[in-house]
Amino acid sequence: MKTRRDAWTLDNDKLLAETVLAYVQNGHTQTAAFEEVGNQLNRTAAACGYRWNAEVRKKYVKEFEDAKKRRKELARNKERDYTKEEPQVAQHQSSLTNTEKNDVHHLTIKDCIRYLSQVRDQDNHLQILNENKRLREENTQLNNMRQDLTKRYDQLFQRKQKIDDKYKILIRLISEAQQMSEEHLEEKQTYH
Repeated sequence: MKTRRDAWTLDNDKLLAETVLAYVQNGHTQTAAFEEVGNQLNRTAAACGYRWNAEVRKKYVKEFEDAKKRRKELARNKERDYTKEEPQVAQHQSSLTNTEKNDVHHLTIKDCIRYLSQVRDQDNHLQILNENKRLREENTQLNNMRQDLTKRYDQLFQRKQKIDDKYKILIRLISEAQQMSEEHLEEKQTYH
């Protein structure tokens, strides 16, 4: 836990004010700003919040009101532009700065929907790639099977041709034998 009991400097107060105003203006919470400043100054977010509410805020009343107005304008512009925007790929959190990491915790519902749509699309894409891979493997197996069956068919067809040829020879021999037998019978009858 980060705690510090030494006095706040003017630079500390200035950092706190600038950070809170920037966060509020960009549609984020004061709590997120307190966490950011706490990380930078090695203080707790609660200490930063207390300092803001007890001392610093009083010195920045107009700026704070202006920041809230700009936040409302930004929200209206985001709402208007939301339907025009194309989804952006989410960045990996480890590559984010401290400010950006805190921003991640304060996303709007539309940001979440956009992100989940991207994830769903990526999951669908992965499913399609996996299905494509599976179908390619199945296609390869079926082609191998077809080649094996074609080879077996050719072997059986050649075997059948040989049997047919032998059958024709056998029939011809039987026919010749029958014919010879009939000729032989006729010769016998002519002699008797």
